Amino acid sequence: MFTLEDILTDANSLLDLEASTPTGDELTLRTQLANRAVREASGLAQFSQLKQVYEVNTSTLATIPLPSNFRELQANPRILDSSGNWNEYVEIDAEQKYNYNSSDKYCYVLGNSQEGYVLYLNNVIANATLSVVFQRYPSGFATLTDKSELPDGDYITRKIEEYVLYARSDDRFPIAQGLANQSLKNMIGRSMKTSGGQVRMTKATFTNPLK
Repeated sequence: MFTLEDILTDANSLLDLEASTPTGDELTLRTQLANRAVREASGLAQFSQLKQVYEVNTSTLATIPLPSNFRELQANPRILDSSGNWNEYVEIDAEQKYNYNSSDKYCYVLGNSQEGYVLYLNNVIANATLSVVFQRYPSGFATLTDKSELPDGDYITRKIEEYVLYARSDDRFPIAQGLANQSLKNMIGRSMKTSGGQVRMTKATFTNPLK
């Protein structure tokens, strides 16, 4: 797996014709560009590398604070009842709750990145296990030994090249942009594979709380 040092060295080989890691202000700048590339890609697709499972006891609460790195639901939450059955709570938009009955099992997410997100559950099963599969925000690169959270480190390299060549008004910018876009398409295409290697034909059942 690519480390930040690998990615920056590869980018430096093209941009400065030196197979070395940048230093000083250039290191700070290109690390920031690497983090930007990861953020942009993670906003365009759901990657298995950013999938996380959060499980908690429901007690008697119908409102569940979500982890601080929560981005969006990847699947409808489920609650395991005392009989060993998983009960699905369909995600809806908050304003749609008035179209449902008090006995219906549904949920919605409210909040934001600053104040945190909260999952609201209707007709909650008390003292049971709630399981939430969600997409998290990437952690980003903090040190040179940090590994890429995206499945293709070459995409980040090419994106850095694109950013730098654009800033320099370099004639090679369109070529770098095309290569970065092709890497992104390939990476997103591979993310559409299920765990069994089949193509995922249906979209994940979630409503984006960031809309």
